[in-house]
This record gives sequence, C-alpha cells and structure tokens, in this order.
Amino acid sequence: MEKKDIEKKCRQIANELLDEYFHDFAQEAAYKRPEKIAIQYNDELPHKIAEEFRIRLFDLWIENRPIGGKTFDEVMNLERSIKMVDASYVNYLEEAREKAEKITFWELITKSNHKDVTYYKGLLKQYTEELLDVMIKDFMGDIPKEKKEN
Repeated sequence: MEKKDIEKKCRQIANELLDEYFHDFAQEAAYKRPEKIAIQYNDELPHKIAEEFRIRLFDLWIENRPIGGKTFDEVMNLERSIKMVDASYVNYLEEAREKAEKITFWELITKSNHKDVTYYKGLLKQYTEELLDVMIKDFMGDIPKEKKEN
C-alpha cells in the first residue's frame, strides 16, 4: 500500500470513529436540542476514542510496517503533542461540562440549556478531532514515501 493510501485509510478510520460517537451531533443540536448531557459524553471520551484509534492504527502498522521498521510504540511517540492538545482543552472542557450540567431556573423555564449541552459536545468532538489528527501525523511520519512490498 502506498503512503497516500495509508494516510487515506487513517483518515477513513478516524472519520468512522467520529461518526460512531458523534453521528447525530448536528441533527441533535438543531432538532432534538437536548437539555441534559447524555451519559456517554464526558471528559474522558476523547481519550477513549483515541485509544480505539490507536488499536486500529496498530493493526494498520502491522499490515504495512517496513521491513526492519520501528516497533509501533516507537512510531507513536508524540506524547508531548498530545499533552499540548490536552492542555488546550482540559480547562475549557471542565467549565463547559459544568455549565451544561447545571440547569439554571431561567434555562429550565426557557428550555435553553441545550446551548450549553451542544457547546460541550462540540468541544468534545473538536478535541477528539485534534487528538486523532496528531496521531495520524505521528503515525504517517514513520511511513516511508514509497513503501516496499513485503
């Protein structure tokens, strides 16, 4: 498989995971307008999805590893970049979750807490997208330009 095909496969896997966890994000925000956060949406979700993605990347690495190539753990070595993504979201996530969980009397009357819920879910989705993107860049950095057939 050529490098561009491997990257395309990585992006396809990332999109499948995003669709699996956030499949109804836009429709829910526009039509259902939930007033409470569903239990599956929490601060740990981005890392849960990233771990699933890592497992799928491991399989892809095994299928396409260059002869004599690095181990998967040596390939996925951008912890610092992931920590930077984490640092740019953690404080905002906590604040957004707290706002989404707390339904004020006014929000109860006007049924407007859905704005806070949608913002929190959108932040989770964006955070996840950035984590997966960093992982793809890390992974692709160790794929040779022209892969030799095994």
